Amino acid sequence: MARTFIVTVAYELKGGASEESAKLLRAELVSRGFRDTQGERALPKNSVWAQRPLGEDDTTDALHDACTRDLRLAAAAVRATGRTLELTRAWIQVSGGGTYGLAAGELGSPDA
Repeated sequence: MARTFIVTVAYELKGGASEESAKLLRAELVSRGFRDTQGERALPKNSVWAQRPLGEDDTTDALHDACTRDLRLAAAAVRATGRTLELTRAWIQVSGGGTYGLAAGELGSPDA
């Protein structure tokens, strides 16, 4: 029986990447099953999430590696269009249970 995990990916682009390249990367990631919204709310820039199944014999390391591969392939697809894009680093969090979602309220307000 497959288990389902929530995966969050936050990535950083090297300076010089155009806004168009960044948008295309996000679109590539969405086409690979990641989401850039939760409900109707947009995620922070340069972050996506997904629900991913994992087989009984697999570990979360395999899921982490699959997300790394998706990120690399999405960046390669952007570069294949002739655009400049370089990932400098990424954070991949695999969560096994509990709640997930965007922080409620406005974070910039001290009263939130």
